[in-house]
Formats: sequence, C-alpha cells, structure tokens
Amino acid sequence: MAAEIHSRPQSSRLVLLNKIEGHSDGVNAAVLIPKEDGVITVSEDRTIRVWLKRDSGQYWPSIYHTVSSPCSCMSYHHESRRIFIGQDNGAVVEFLISEDFNKMNHVKTYPAHQNRVSDLIFSLESQWVISTGHDKSISWMSTQSGSMLGRHSFGSWASCLQYPSLQSLPEKHLKAFLHFIYASVALCMCFVMVFIRWLFSGASDHSVIMWDIGGRQGRTLLLQGHHEKVQALRYLPLTRQLVSCSADGGITVWNMETTREEAPQWQESDSCQKCEQPFFWNIKQMWDSKTLGLRQHHCRKCGKAICGKCSSKRSTYPIMGFEFQVRMCDDCYDTIKEEDRTPLATFHEGKHNIGHMDMDPSRGLMVTCGSDRVVKVLISYIK
Repeated sequence: MAAEIHSRPQSSRLVLLNKIEGHSDGVNAAVLIPKEDGVITVSEDRTIRVWLKRDSGQYWPSIYHTVSSPCSCMSYHHESRRIFIGQDNGAVVEFLISEDFNKMNHVKTYPAHQNRVSDLIFSLESQWVISTGHDKSISWMSTQSGSMLGRHSFGSWASCLQYPSLQSLPEKHLKAFLHFIYASVALCMCFVMVFIRWLFSGASDHSVIMWDIGGRQGRTLLLQGHHEKVQALRYLPLTRQLVSCSADGGITVWNMETTREEAPQWQESDSCQKCEQPFFWNIKQMWDSKTLGLRQHHCRKCGKAICGKCSSKRSTYPIMGFEFQVRMCDDCYDTIKEEDRTPLATFHEGKHNIGHMDMDPSRGLMVTCGSDRVVKVLISYIK
C-alpha cells in the first residue's frame, strides 16, 4: 500500500510496509532497532513495547512492560541496549534489554523532575542522561552513580532538547547551549554537528528554521513547507536532506545541498514603502491627505512594508524557503523567473498525525507515530 503523494512531481516516494496497532492511547515515541526488524514504542497507556517482525510479516510485541506513569519520551542506545524512559510523573527510568530482545530489566530510576518529562538524551561519552520537563528545568544526571549532577531553571518549560554528544561540554557551556534552545519556540529539533554545525527547529507556526551555529554570524534560514505544526525532524548527512513531519501527516523532504538565501527582516513604516499611502495608525498623514489608512503587509522577498494594492501577486520562492505561494510586492514578483520557482523540497502524506519520527537511512526505513495510536513503518525511496 503506497502512501499518498502530492500532485507535484516527485523524485522520491514513501511506501507503507506495516501498521502497528494495539496501543490504547497515544504513542509518544517510536524508534527503529538498528540491524533488527524491530521497533520500540512508548505510550500514554504506560506501556513500553518491543515489536519484532515475525515470519508472517507482521510485528508482534516480544516485550510488553507496564510502568507506573504514562511514558512521555524515550532515548535508546543500541550498542549497550540501554533504554531511558521519561514519564509523566517526572521520573526517568533506565532499562537494559536482552540480546534477543525478549526481556527487559530495570536498572535505575532517576528523580529528574517534579512534572512531566518532555524530552531526554543519553550521552555515552559523558555517561549522562540529560532531560527537560514541564517543571521548567533542565537536569543532567550520572548514569554511573545515579546522582544528580546539575539542574538549571528557566522561565518556561521546553518541548524538546538537543545535546552535542560528539563532545562533552563544561557545565557553563552546557547551560549556554541549552539556554539558546529554551529561547526558541521549537516543538522539535535536530542538531547537525559534523562539518557544518546546524541546528534545525520545527515550531507551531508551521515553519522550520535552520540556525547556522557554525557560521557564528546569526544567520538563519526559513523553510516553509507545512500546513500544520512541525513535530519531528531528521537530517540525512549522506544525501544532505532534511526530513520534517507535521501534525496533519505531512512529510517534507528538503534539499539542503543547494545554496539558499536568508529571508529578509520585515521593515516597519508608517506608510507604504511603494505608493506612500498611510497605514491606518498614521493619523497625521490620513488627516493631511484626507484618506483612509491602509493595512500593512510585507513582501516576503524584500521585506518592505507595503499595502495590499502594491502586493497583489503571490509566488513560490524555494531558494528562500517558500515552497508555498506567499505575498510579493509587484516589483519583486517581476524579478522572479520561472526557474526560480523550481521546488527544492518534495511532499508526501503519512495519512496520520505524526508526533514522532525515526529513520534508519542505511536500510531506507522510517517509523512514524502519533496521537491516533497507530505506528507506521515505511520504506523511503528518498534520493
């Protein structure tokens, strides 16, 4: 059964291999087991399940473990077979999965937070488990001693967390890095540290932002290719593609190999910067010219403040991240050539709410899950 593809010409496609059903509540995380035909899921129904593919081609749970509180997030380390589960009660629980994936033993319980754990990461290099929760704090704990190493509080709680696990950071640098993350409005993030140092964040405004941390110039790239909030991201370094998933089931594959332009900052003005007609708050100019004020808009290409009459055209502009038609002033619209409208992203339909996504690029596999209690395993022909 093939996943639905948009009418726009595609160079890649997704094919549904299996549906995994059986959860009684929303599935908050699902990960593929490397080198195995298996999936690990955690759910609001308080279960941790390891699904293995049987000879029939269907996935059946080889491990079905119930914990004391709904499972909100998960971090799985395959080489050591250690799995860390964040819970609604604020605890992080560590388990060790057996080699045959038929048994799971409790290792430690970390009293990480006073409220729901929103995200967590296990760092093998530092032997830390780092978590953030709805109690507006970030905690980092030693997996060797089980003790709390540090905690930092913020003004609001974070929905996602990234940690540069390729190197251990001193505490002061860790706090600075995490402060940057909390300051964003991200619902999901992906940190690319090899060669380039990019941070991708997806948010409820339907957009993805690429933060060029390595460039150290404050450069950001805007990517708009979703109709709902972006809830999952994954960067594929071999093909230099970014995969993003949204709450309405949209899956967008972005070409990050091409050179992109940074979207301009929106300018502010009391009158249209094209025809000079006043905006509705410019009382003095309205009185002097005896005219009604106009509503302010902005051209997405040049950023100028303009009225509706001077921005009647709409166009895509993929090099600046606008895969859907956006407002353009008449002058900018005339400068856009037909080849400038060539898409730099491909669009697919997952056909269910996607709250979490994992990929295994070596096997071309993707797994998605969400609040509809369904887990989907897809094979991706993304090139």
